[in-house]
Amino acid sequence: MNIKVNKRQGQLLSETITQWQQQQLIDDQQALKLRQSYHIISFDWKLLAVYSFWIAIACFILSVFLLVADDYLIALISRLINTPASVLTLLSTILAGLLFYVGVKRRQHHPEKTVSNEAMFFFGVLITAVASGFLSHTTLALHWRESMFILIPTIAYAIIGFQLRSVLVWLFSLLGIGLWVLTETSYLAPDHFLFWGMNIPLRFIFVGMLIVGLSALFKPNSRFYFAKEATLFIGLIYFFNALWMLTIFGNYDSLRSWSDVKQIELWGWSVAMLLITTGAIFYGIKNNNALIRTFGIIFLLLCLYSRYFEYFWDTLHKALFFAILALSFWAIGSQAEKIWQLGLKKSK
Repeated sequence: MNIKVNKRQGQLLSETITQWQQQQLIDDQQALKLRQSYHIISFDWKLLAVYSFWIAIACFILSVFLLVADDYLIALISRLINTPASVLTLLSTILAGLLFYVGVKRRQHHPEKTVSNEAMFFFGVLITAVASGFLSHTTLALHWRESMFILIPTIAYAIIGFQLRSVLVWLFSLLGIGLWVLTETSYLAPDHFLFWGMNIPLRFIFVGMLIVGLSALFKPNSRFYFAKEATLFIGLIYFFNALWMLTIFGNYDSLRSWSDVKQIELWGWSVAMLLITTGAIFYGIKNNNALIRTFGIIFLLLCLYSRYFEYFWDTLHKALFFAILALSFWAIGSQAEKIWQLGLKKSK
């Protein structure tokens, strides 16, 4: 069997086989057989396909958002085709169901086309959102809150994503949860600012924590396990982006209140972010969780750069600031190397 791998994977395999040879875990003949068992591809067409489909999906998301958000445009479409909004809602719902059905059949006949099969489900997601937009113009839903037209497709995406075991559809349910929380809490908050004493970033701290906690419940023997990585990813995006925004804006109820505050007064949020990101890095390393580790590294650097622009832009020379950072991380790296070498000696 000849496995196709990209250059990065091929390099990792080659280094692993070489290390096994040096440790005399395998002989030269076995090493040669292992090296001949895979083939390095010059260009990762699968990765290009993934990026292409995601870019196409992102463009569709933007177009649907602009369509649904434009009440005048939806009303104009209704007048042009001279069909009541209730009928359009029903027709678009049926069409969405047919698109999901076609996607399932396509996946059954072409299981190897994983990327395009998932992308096909997006058209069902798209029409479901359009159906919700038409529903908002029916007599039945005339006095409903805006958040209801986000909650309905979100629930539909969660059910469909679970039943079809589609990561893409499930992702839209998680994104819908965030949008629903934003819309509903803003409606319930006095003057659309603080909800239970929390501004928008602080609310999303808890949304992110809940979604990350949800991903922890998806065990290998669970039917939800297919969505574990995607759920963790969205939860971390909500959590770390909200935490970063708190280091900039704090928990203030308006831009006017925030503009009267000096950034140095928000140092508590910065310390919290430094501790949390550092903890995420160590947790990711200890538990071999690349996703959490990567988020920790990215947002640690983002926090440091943000604090530099806030506190030291006019007072500390840029070269000196980054030299201090370099020395700090060099010290951390040196200490980590010592611990690693100590572990190697013990294993021997």
